[in-house]
Amino acid sequence: MLQIDLNQPQRQSKKGLAIIFFNVVKPFVKSFLPIVLILFFRDDESSKFFKISLILGSAFLLISILSVLNFLYFKFYINSDSNEFIIEKGWLNKSKTVVKFDKIQQVNLNQNFLHKLLNLYSVEVETAGSSKTEGKIYAVSGDVAHVLKLKLLEKDKTINEYLQIDSNPIENQTIVNQPKKKFIEISLSSLVKVGITRNYLQTFSLLFVILIQVVEKIQDYYRDEEINVYSQFGDYAEKNISFMLLPFFIVGIFLLVLIINLVRTLLKYYNYKIDVVNRKLFISYGLFETKNTIIKSQRVQILKITQNYFQKLLNVLMLKILQTDSDENTSKKGIGIDIPGVNKSEKEAIVDQIFKKEIQLENGIKPSIRKFVVHFIWFSIFPSMVYFGIAWFQFEEIYIFLTIPMFLVTALYQWITYKNAFFYFTEHFIVQKSGFWDVTYSIIEPHKIQKIKTYQRIWHLNLNLGSVVLYTAGGFLSFSIADEVEIRNRVNFWLYNIEKQNLNWM
Repeated sequence: MLQIDLNQPQRQSKKGLAIIFFNVVKPFVKSFLPIVLILFFRDDESSKFFKISLILGSAFLLISILSVLNFLYFKFYINSDSNEFIIEKGWLNKSKTVVKFDKIQQVNLNQNFLHKLLNLYSVEVETAGSSKTEGKIYAVSGDVAHVLKLKLLEKDKTINEYLQIDSNPIENQTIVNQPKKKFIEISLSSLVKVGITRNYLQTFSLLFVILIQVVEKIQDYYRDEEINVYSQFGDYAEKNISFMLLPFFIVGIFLLVLIINLVRTLLKYYNYKIDVVNRKLFISYGLFETKNTIIKSQRVQILKITQNYFQKLLNVLMLKILQTDSDENTSKKGIGIDIPGVNKSEKEAIVDQIFKKEIQLENGIKPSIRKFVVHFIWFSIFPSMVYFGIAWFQFEEIYIFLTIPMFLVTALYQWITYKNAFFYFTEHFIVQKSGFWDVTYSIIEPHKIQKIKTYQRIWHLNLNLGSVVLYTAGGFLSFSIADEVEIRNRVNFWLYNIEKQNLNWM
């Protein structure tokens, strides 16, 4: 590896100007594209070409100037005296980001398609206690990226040695005490199994939203002509699509969803590799956009193990590792890590590396049957009755009969969700089981709990029912409407052990 003095201010790679230009282009496209489209469709032929060329030329010149200024006024360096990583940027509004070494949780080296073409990396520095990336460098050479990662993580000898091994040619490796390594690679067949067995509703909802947006754009275009696109589509479907073709239409939509899921999974998780080195997971994956990250076992806040019926038949599971501020509803990238398509033995190896203890599902409690009854009334009976009433007065007779499948599906959902709800607790682990189709086991260690909240609704006081929420630095687990005495006993036990053991996960 080249000798690079990071104590001196460094600029990004000159080749990275193309990447900086692309990053500046994206917001401009959102701003100028509607104007260009309006001119293209609405303006007369004589002035259309000139106006569009003028807009595009002006935008290109402005973006080029902004890209050069962003490049010239962006610098990063390390202050070895104070153990700080510093990023200075901005030519009009200047900013300075200072990150303490001991606050750094992980450093990610990423490559998208353009980075790969230019042989560059982006570097993201993540810290504990923040919901966003603290520092990001958009385009540096591989040598600079690996030296920077080595320096920022040099307080960890295992990571330091691992990065030196992986960054130098094999013939130059002279480290005597090489860390103990294991290797896991997710096969292409496993990714295919995962791709065709998950995210059905999510992908269908995305397609539906896109379709609605397209129709709305078309409706806006024909607004002056007072043409109703929805009514025209309904009339066309009524005249040309028979009821017999409906099953084929549904099958076609399902196949489209499967294909989209498969392509997204392969593009995102292609060549997924995990190096396990002394309870640290070195993870890399991606086809067009490569991600590289490090997971420290002691900083794992929540481990989620998810599997549905089809995945169980195919012997694949989904793992998700949540670290500090890494729950799904945050904007922080690179911390919540998905591990797709592992089999049972690979899952056990990863769990063993993270916790070093066997997880046993025992000493569990279920929610009260009253929870199912209430949810059944509110989310099954009530909406079915509302739909029946609307259909009776507004729709044809065939739509009224849809009340039956609607009632059966919602009732089945509430019952299976209730049956899958369970809360397990042992001396070393707390495990929450939940889900309908995708059954998830969320696992935390009691000493990583930061706050415990217990509560009772007014109408639960005489029924001896309560609820509990366990907060960690990476998210929370909640369990509601269960035996209140059992919950309080477990809470007292966890609080006692947290004070007694005084374990540090930082």
